[in-house]
Amino acid sequence: MASAERPSASTDGPAPTTEPGSVDGVALGQLFDGEGLFQLRSAVAAHGAHLGLAEPDLADLVLVAHELASNAVRHGRVDSADPGRLRLWRAGDAIVCEVSDHGPGLADPDQAGQAPAAPGSTGGRGLYIVRQVVRKLDIVSGPGGATVTALVAIPPVTP
Repeated sequence: MASAERPSASTDGPAPTTEPGSVDGVALGQLFDGEGLFQLRSAVAAHGAHLGLAEPDLADLVLVAHELASNAVRHGRVDSADPGRLRLWRAGDAIVCEVSDHGPGLADPDQAGQAPAAPGSTGGRGLYIVRQVVRKLDIVSGPGGATVTALVAIPPVTP
């Protein structure tokens, strides 16, 4: 498992918690393919706001969800016959965004997105961008697919 952490307040971990309107603690559980990315972003925005995020952090959550889902479509072989899955829930002072697919997995999950893409390259920016805006990123990968879990901090409310 690969992990990248950004300094921030602690979280209770990535286990789903019970939220109003959620099922088993998961506020959003949605299958997706390449044709449904717009709807997925809209659902993430609505549920992220319900879970306590406001702008500009809500925009970060939507960006993270979109990049992870786009990577699943592009590299994880997600399509209408074998969709990916996005789950969203609150864990303490963070929103957890988990995206999984059944593709070939990442060759080196520990290094994925650790460095910016070379100028002029046609890919390689998604996980790097995600790592810049999340508190923590975990990647579990194998021949049966990949699951990427990102924590987006919920800033404390100032009176």
